[in-house]
Amino acid sequence: MFIFIVNPIAGNGRAFKIFRKIEKSKLYNKITSRHYLTEYPGHAEEIVKQIVLEKKSAIKAIIIIGGDGTVHEVINGMGDANIPISFIAGGSGNDFGRGCRIKGSPLTILKKIVMDKKGLPYWKGNYDIDQDNQRNFINSIGFGFDAEIAEQANQSSYKNILNTLRLGTLSYVIALIQVLFKFKPFQAEIVIDGNKQMIKDCWMVTIANHQYYGGGMKIIPTAKIQSRVLPVLIIHGISKWKILGLFITVFTGKHVMFKEVNIYEAETFSIKTNHTITLQVDGQTDSCYYCMIAKNSQDIQIKGSVFHY
Repeated sequence: MFIFIVNPIAGNGRAFKIFRKIEKSKLYNKITSRHYLTEYPGHAEEIVKQIVLEKKSAIKAIIIIGGDGTVHEVINGMGDANIPISFIAGGSGNDFGRGCRIKGSPLTILKKIVMDKKGLPYWKGNYDIDQDNQRNFINSIGFGFDAEIAEQANQSSYKNILNTLRLGTLSYVIALIQVLFKFKPFQAEIVIDGNKQMIKDCWMVTIANHQYYGGGMKIIPTAKIQSRVLPVLIIHGISKWKILGLFITVFTGKHVMFKEVNIYEAETFSIKTNHTITLQVDGQTDSCYYCMIAKNSQDIQIKGSVFHY
């Protein structure tokens, strides 16, 4: 059985339209399937927890039609269940699909999913905020400037309008300008594989599973899908005008040439700040002063993907 998790409001309704088109296809009507429409934030996670308990052995794959936030909820609902997943992009950023190179029309992707017998491995990340409870991230987790950009974009009135026009990435560009002039750098204690360092005048710290975030920005261009290793990007000691120039180059990945940008690779990573700061996890925002991060040792299988690692 194939399970479809559909977020009907993702992409300002685009995900729902995609599912309705799939539902009318010959292929969809040939396969054994069941679909669920999410109704509120966190609902996808609740749905998946329940179906894993009831139908785990019968599920061939969980197919997500929505955005990166929906993928985040599904992954956290699955826990350690060894169930393949796939993604048909219907959100505004869709960086998970971009990072995994899931390409083609929705029906083409569905055909690949059904024909793909095994899938390819993907390693999610674990994070623990303020020593509360461990959760998973699928794309990236970021602290500081980029997180405040995500929060500004998520709360804006223009995001839905731009999503309708399929210009969702522009919402992050507008939000960047808005955040730039009010953002205040912070001080952070960073521990990478047991090695501690203090970062003064820190603008942002980002950990990523693949290159992309913010709807196609190549935030860590060297990042690749792999086990154990977490690429880490730190930006510090930079002027407001220079960071604007930096973000102009982030779509090409040339920002890593700035001397204020450092990239590391870590198996374990923690950050402690001098005050509570904003963080983003797969585009959803929260706040913290301490966070531990590591790579999950168990992989999940991605069906319909063509990525190489």
